[in-house]
Amino acid sequence: MKTAAIIVAGGLGKRLGFSSPKQFALLAGRPLIDYSIERFLALQVNYIIAVLLDGYQKYYQPHPAISVIAPGGSQRQESVYNGLKACPAETETVLIHDAARPFFPLTGIKKALKKIEKMELDGLAPAIASADTLVEVHDGRIISFPPRHNIFRTQTPQIFSYKKILIAYKKAKKNLNGAPFTDDLSLAFAAGLRCGLFEGSQINFKITDEVDWALAEQLIKSGRLDFTER
Repeated sequence: MKTAAIIVAGGLGKRLGFSSPKQFALLAGRPLIDYSIERFLALQVNYIIAVLLDGYQKYYQPHPAISVIAPGGSQRQESVYNGLKACPAETETVLIHDAARPFFPLTGIKKALKKIEKMELDGLAPAIASADTLVEVHDGRIISFPPRHNIFRTQTPQIFSYKKILIAYKKAKKNLNGAPFTDDLSLAFAAGLRCGLFEGSQINFKITDEVDWALAEQLIKSGRLDFTER
């Protein structure tokens, strides 16, 4: 099956205070986005689509493995849609990933890809159970403590039947009245697709602040990360 990977890197990502957007900043000497590209190369995907902000050339020399560069949108949902439209017509399965997660494991994703290929489900996302007590708050007041064994935190890459997730995004594009979706699985679920989860990993954390960046650098420098099969 022809498989495409979309790497979403269209935001400004300047919360860390770097001179360039986070996805292009050098993590242990390499652009952050390139770690995700290398992971997808290890998965042997057929196409890699990078969704980049306008003017990315000021910050980034694209990795030679990138098949297509699509324009970033004003919101993540729009950026993903642009990436989906840029996939080759023969694409059958698509992985949608955030560039800020450089260390996603491969084994679980390979198993999830097989489930999508066998049409057991339309969409799958890696997820980890919450280890913390959860509190629901409304107007500054605690209103409930949801049972944490029912709550999972989704990660990326999220994997879909290409044609079905493209149709789901087209429908969402037409409905501009609702709030934008924060990830692809929630959009797919709202569109009626058959969705599920597979086991994620603590190593697949999203780099959002200085602590995350420092941890990522230490993990790389320690030499304890296996970047081919983990």
